[in-house]
Amino acid sequence: RVMQIDENSVKMDFNHPLAGMRLYFTGSILEVRPATPEELAHGHVHGAGGHED
Repeated sequence: RVMQIDENSVKMDFNHPLAGMRLYFTGSILEVRPATPEELAHGHVHGAGGHED
């Protein structure tokens, strides 16, 4: 959104409209599985397709 227009410049705000607002989410756990040896070695979860996800 354009905030200000001057003779030599334009000041714009590219923030998302919800930036700075407190957001609340509700979710559900659909599946629990043990970590794979690769995930344990890397220290983080991998997607369904492996490390490329």
